[in-house]
Amino acid sequence: MVKISKPQNDRVKYFKCEVCLKDIPIEYYFTAGDSITCNGCSTEYVLQSKSPLELTRQATDYSKLDFDEPY
Repeated sequence: MVKISKPQNDRVKYFKCEVCLKDIPIEYYFTAGDSITCNGCSTEYVLQSKSPLELTRQATDYSKLDFDEPY
């Protein structure tokens, strides 16, 4: 008897980044509220739900940036 397993690609969903338009892999172990970072442009998202797949982009807090620090 042979066991048939599910394809591994069922475990990963993809979300298209709003900034750089690259696919962000959403692994099966992520849960709602997790922070996910785009590998292409470092934009941060928060996972709202997995079914349907919904992410919201985090707003950048510019007040914490120090523009006087040297490069």
